[in-house]
Amino acid sequence: MRSIYRLASKKVGAAQPHGLWHHGAMLDKATVVASIIHAISEELHAMESIAGSARDEATSSETKAEGKYDTRATEASYLARGQAWRIVELRRLLAWLETLDPTEKFSEPVAQVGTVVEVSGAREELIFLAPIGGAKADINGRTVRVISPSSPIGAAMVELEVGDEFEIDSPRGVLQFEIVSVR
Repeated sequence: MRSIYRLASKKVGAAQPHGLWHHGAMLDKATVVASIIHAISEELHAMESIAGSARDEATSSETKAEGKYDTRATEASYLARGQAWRIVELRRLLAWLETLDPTEKFSEPVAQVGTVVEVSGAREELIFLAPIGGAKADINGRTVRVISPSSPIGAAMVELEVGDEFEIDSPRGVLQFEIVSVR
């Protein structure tokens, strides 16, 4: 079995840009966090509505099995359970984000939970490392993905600093990245 991520290598002597630049405008961490909170709040509201419908479907008399191969009720209950788990995750992430101080400076400028990391390479993107991933926010036409350190890209970048490179295995092959900035 191949490793999901590989060790990082430090790029020595390269001048590194600093900042989360987008069309000449700096995206500060407070703006990123506020946008993520807004996006998660909207997703949570939508998921709660959808989960209510799925729960009603799972417990409805119309979903009752009409034969031994009729699995509508079972499928509806699996869907409702999955949506309930996602709601719990979104609530936990939202609670964590609301306690986060985006102006707090970390003792070491390395990729860690609570930082916004700009990467380049296989694709250029902004990544917000959080305890729970799976969300995203659009800020002035640029997407910020929320990922956890347990994801392949999150695990590969944790504890790396500006200029460090890392690779991850993906279905499309090995993808190479470089840390451009950490906020």
